[in-house]
Amino acid sequence: MPLTANVDPAELMEELGLPSYIDLNYFPMRSAIVTLWAAVNAPRLHEVYPDAFQKRVSKNPIPALLFGGAAVKIHCPSANAGGLLARETKDTDFIVPKKQGMDFYKLLLNMEKAFGTQYKSFATANDRRFSAWRRGERYRVTTINGITKDGLPTITVLDLFCDLIDLRHKVEVKSEFERYKENLYTISLEHLLLSKAQFIFDMPKPYAEELERYGQDYRLLSYPYYAEDKVIIGMEEKDVKDVCAVFLDHEIGKGAENIDSQKMRKILEKDKKLALTVTLNIKNIVEKSDVLGRWMSKGEASIVAERIEALLKELPAIDKKWDKPWWNTAVETPIIQ
Repeated sequence: MPLTANVDPAELMEELGLPSYIDLNYFPMRSAIVTLWAAVNAPRLHEVYPDAFQKRVSKNPIPALLFGGAAVKIHCPSANAGGLLARETKDTDFIVPKKQGMDFYKLLLNMEKAFGTQYKSFATANDRRFSAWRRGERYRVTTINGITKDGLPTITVLDLFCDLIDLRHKVEVKSEFERYKENLYTISLEHLLLSKAQFIFDMPKPYAEELERYGQDYRLLSYPYYAEDKVIIGMEEKDVKDVCAVFLDHEIGKGAENIDSQKMRKILEKDKKLALTVTLNIKNIVEKSDVLGRWMSKGEASIVAERIEALLKELPAIDKKWDKPWWNTAVETPIIQ
């Protein structure tokens, strides 16, 4: 103490070629930028910072990709400070090629030696146990995610995924690593939407009243074929806002920074279960369009709804009907609050 910082994230952000609208007031975003720069420069870090890295971190640049809220901030002006859909990000989510997973994991554990103690990450006994159980599929570290007014660090858990995002559904992103610069060091907009809209779980029907009490009844998904004693619950507010930001700031179409409906269709044609969850979640935004009025004007909400409807027309129709979970239930179910 006090925490140190040996680099300027704004300079590194410019060197990476990232948009200037990205709000670096959020500590996790500053940390993410420094980490992305370190990953890209992994082959020469031992030369630039010989005291921190005694040997080469990786023979090749590590194409670390952000997903989650941090990735949305990189692509969406509306999700940054002053934007309609801005929100705080408490952590960052990274995915890397499995063959470079260990390299990136070790890089995270040595960041403070080169860039300052603000960027410290460490592995607790539980973190090491978690990583060992996953056998190179995922890693976990504990990292600083903020600094209080008194200069004290706050911490959180950082999950590092390899090759695919495996939560309620599996979202394969191997094809994205070659385009890491083109995609601004994140997964593509299409995969970003899929990773957000894969969120789903069920609860006993009486919990619908609890959702209403907390003002979250808009999350109830309409699917008449499911068990009558259950309700299906979709994306959290933070995910709804992030998805809306993507649709507000990006058109449906081909080319960089557009949402490619055909690319999404090809992915979802291979996974009907993921297709159903994604369709229910984004369709729900249109069906509960009054919720959009919490954050956007009628004109902006109309843009989001029109783009979602245009995308839905291109996505595959799912004929199979499930009356029990079609998603992975072996993950933690969030608490409604």
